Amino acid sequence: MNLDILLKITYSFAILSFIIIFGHIEKFHIDIDIDIAYGEEYTFFKTWGTGGTSDGQFMLPHSLAIDIYGNIYVTDTGNNRVQKFNSDGSFITKWGDEGSADGQFSQLHDIAVHPNGKFIYTLELDNHRVQKFFPNGTFISKFGYEETDGDGEKRSPHQLYVDISGNIYLTDRRNSEILKFNDNGDFIKKWGSKGKQNGGEFIKPHGIVVDSKNNVYVTDMGNSRIQKFDSDGNFITMWGSKGIGESKFSYNLPGIGIDNSEKIYVVDRGESRIQKFESDGNFITIWGSKGSGEGEMNKPEDIAIDPNNKNVYITDTKNSRIIEFTLK
Repeated sequence: MNLDILLKITYSFAILSFIIIFGHIEKFHIDIDIDIAYGEEYTFFKTWGTGGTSDGQFMLPHSLAIDIYGNIYVTDTGNNRVQKFNSDGSFITKWGDEGSADGQFSQLHDIAVHPNGKFIYTLELDNHRVQKFFPNGTFISKFGYEETDGDGEKRSPHQLYVDISGNIYLTDRRNSEILKFNDNGDFIKKWGSKGKQNGGEFIKPHGIVVDSKNNVYVTDMGNSRIQKFDSDGNFITMWGSKGIGESKFSYNLPGIGIDNSEKIYVVDRGESRIQKFESDGNFITIWGSKGSGEGEMNKPEDIAIDPNNKNVYITDTKNSRIIEFTLK
């Protein structure tokens, strides 16, 4: 006897059991989808942006960051510019165009805000550099990261983050390393190697954030996990594995965010969803699904949380928009 029952709500699991029919033991299989309620719930609030080149429009918005005043900075990668908005999504200003001069961009990939809110940092793939700006877009300085420690290695950083002291951390996907610089762009140290097993081993490290104690969190994309280190690169802990359930990830983890209570948010581009954790990796909640409707995402890349830990902003890259969720 075979019973196949499907109740589709949210999450799926299989139950394998046995019944006795006419003296015979028969096996049956039930697939059940169950809606799971979590202690925290995020609901869709609004979106802004469409595809295009005008103010407030985007061509592949990739990364974003929020300052202490709630202003939002977005890397409009396809248009080689940064756009700045207030917390309501109203356009404030923009800067940049394609090129290699100061204040220009080529393959603008990530953006970070100094914790004091006074400086903005950008990372480019093609120009192999970090640029520093005032919040109005005025250029301050720059530094390159190729061959930073004399070892001759070509670098391929994909994200950056700035700690309270102004130290800058980069994830180097090519060499499976984390790079640390001071605010002047002077190289301080690096750590990491290619591998799948131990802490400090990476396959395509990508997203990075730093907490108030200068602990560093990295999305280890190719290993479907998050790794945590102190500011000197000493391994602390890690969590995650390949899969679709709680604390499981695809091989596509481009973005990571942190709020003022040091909760960690992970963007799973492969599953078009967000997971939230305590700083030790304990799971808190999960939300998101693929699509272009309200509350849906298509290949999200990055996440940032407002200063009140209430609203969450995500670059919904393939839908050319910013999507905002709020904590109920």
